[in-house]
Amino acid sequence: MPEAPIIISEPANSRDNEVRPFAIEGMDVKGRAVRLGTVVDHILSAHDYPDFINHILGEMLALAAMLGSLLKYEGIVTVQTKSDGPVPMMVVDYEAKHQGMIGRMRGCVTIDDNKMQQYGKNPSFKGLIGSKKGYLALTIDQGADMERYQGIVDLAGETLSDVARNYFNTSEQTPTEIQLTCDRDSVSGHWRAGGIMVQHLAHGEEGKIRLATREEENWTRASVLVKSVKTSELTDPSLDLDQLLYRLYNEDGVRVFDAAHMQKGCRCSRVKIHSVISQFKAEELEDMLEDGLIKVNCQFCNSTYNFTIKEAIERFANQ
Repeated sequence: MPEAPIIISEPANSRDNEVRPFAIEGMDVKGRAVRLGTVVDHILSAHDYPDFINHILGEMLALAAMLGSLLKYEGIVTVQTKSDGPVPMMVVDYEAKHQGMIGRMRGCVTIDDNKMQQYGKNPSFKGLIGSKKGYLALTIDQGADMERYQGIVDLAGETLSDVARNYFNTSEQTPTEIQLTCDRDSVSGHWRAGGIMVQHLAHGEEGKIRLATREEENWTRASVLVKSVKTSELTDPSLDLDQLLYRLYNEDGVRVFDAAHMQKGCRCSRVKIHSVISQFKAEELEDMLEDGLIKVNCQFCNSTYNFTIKEAIERFANQ
């Protein structure tokens, strides 16, 4: 059977769970702002990660939302960190649907409990993930007919924002300023995340010449204003993204474009899990039994699928 769509209920006047593209008038500068409410809260709440890890995973969800919303066709953007730290892997992916206007998101973390014990109750991003032996990878997969893209950058920086900024400035050679945040709402206690980024469109030699001469002052102004954004403004439910952008760039003029909307959406299903375990031999399935059942847990959404031996061996009628 086809996988049922995941519907996130929002108040009628909510401006959460969207990415708003924008351009600053008279400048070779474009940007994106993101605000995540129920989506990030549902993804983080599905797990029992410590809050200091949820802060970083929420920021990575905001980053993936801004990057994934650049896709105009169906595809998957994956942002992943790997290191030798207490959090050896953190991964978020964004599945673009409906010509890029809908993004389905999920994320998970692996934790090395032994290394985690060496750190305090509130370790930093650098302490958890940042490492000379670690990297951040951005992968874009738009299907079999398109070439798969992957970019990699060292985990150099004190925050995920530093690493993302470094990725664009070095790997993509695109001048970029970015801010990311994730925190609990002080009233509801629910997780909220937000982010904003601006990029100078200095493509090719002509673009670099513009940036080095007449555009330098414009780019400095645009990036400094992004740096001035308070983290509380990025998650404030009473301040929608259009209002935030107007507050920043009303003197220059800012043009906003249609928003992409985010959903929590894991791609696991009982049928997909069954297609994997049905490949095992009967004696191998016997070894997997726990309380008479084969239990398979999805690391992304923390859903557990239970199968009897008979169910695991048999094919679904609709497969």
